[in-house]
Formats: sequence, structure tokens, C-alpha cells
Amino acid sequence: MYWHWQGMCLLTLSVSLPSLKPPECHEMDVTKCKKATTLQLGVFYGALYILAVGGGGTKPNISTIGADQFDDFDPKEKAYKLSFFNWWFSSIFVGTLFSFTVLVYIQDNVGWALGYGIPTIGLAIAFITFMAGTPFYRHRLASGSSFTRIARVIVAAVRKRNVNVPVDSTQLHELDVEEYRKKGKFRINSTHTLRYYDLSDSLLIFFVLKIFLSH
Repeated sequence: MYWHWQGMCLLTLSVSLPSLKPPECHEMDVTKCKKATTLQLGVFYGALYILAVGGGGTKPNISTIGADQFDDFDPKEKAYKLSFFNWWFSSIFVGTLFSFTVLVYIQDNVGWALGYGIPTIGLAIAFITFMAGTPFYRHRLASGSSFTRIARVIVAAVRKRNVNVPVDSTQLHELDVEEYRKKGKFRINSTHTLRYYDLSDSLLIFFVLKIFLSH
């Protein structure tokens, strides 16, 4: 989120400071307008790339962190989790509507500086709010590399390609439902997709690939 905000700050500066943007041009023939300098282009495209990196790191993880704050085995917290996602997606839709209406109007009729300044200030408030809540967040402990577990499932499936997959999908798990519940984990039942990787489960190996893809 920090880099996302930094990108917005730089983009706002590039449309606000005279030294970072080419002069206005009212010529009908745009080829007669003064071109942007190397510095101006570098700042502008640099801001866009920083925004892309920041957004790519923020958007996939914020909702995941939010979901981790709730215990799915607690009925009350499970309900709160559903409410969280309702508010999460509602805020995205409201923000998108605001961007395509109010902000576009401001940029076209008032100025680009204010049009970019408003979301920059909003992002700064969101970043401060997010950081202020850090001591209260629940953090899941690291459990190794997901890529290693995926590779183990693929290798196991290839080695057992001639093994018959059980018709009863419950035989693909080494623990019963109660054991999973005690350990605070979910048992991911078999599906009709990626059936080939069920081979890795046929000899009591964890169904890691489907667990990874389900998240």
C-alpha cells in the first residue's frame, strides 16, 4: 500500500508542478505543441510503473489479510467474515462509481491536480488507518513454501499415474473431520476438476494443490 501511495503522490506532482509537465497547448495541430522533456516523461511513466507494482502487491493481499482476521470455526466470527466481504466489495463498487463520475468531472472541468489529489489524500488516510491497526491484526504463521508443496503433489501424481483413484473421495484424506476441526483446518473435498492430482492423495498424501487453488 505504501508504494501504491507513493505512485499516486508522484503522479499528482507530475500533473501539478509546471516543471514536471509540458506547457498547455491550444494549437489545433498538436505537432506544433511543445513536447514533454525526458525528465517529465520519466517522472510520469515512473509514477505509473510504481502504481502498477504497488497495486499488484496491495489488491490481492488486502482481502486475504481481512479474511484471516476471522475464525471460520466460530459461528459469530464466520458471520462477521461474510459481512466484511460485503462491505469490501461494496466499497470497491462505490469507489469505482465515484472515480468514473465525480473525479472525471473534476479532472475535465476543474483541474488534473485536484482530480489526482483527492484519491492521493484518500489513499494516505487509508494507509494511516491500516498501519494504526497493525498491533491488533491476526497473523498466520508461515508454513513453508506453497510452490514446494505444489511440486510434491505433482511429482506424487506422476509417480502414481497407474494407481486407481478411489471412488469414495473421503479415502483421499488421512484424517477424519474431527481431527481437522481440532487442528483448526478445513478438509477440502474432492471435485470433478483436476482429477489427475487425486492420484497423489490415493496413498494418504495431503491434497495440497486443491487447497492452494481454493484460496
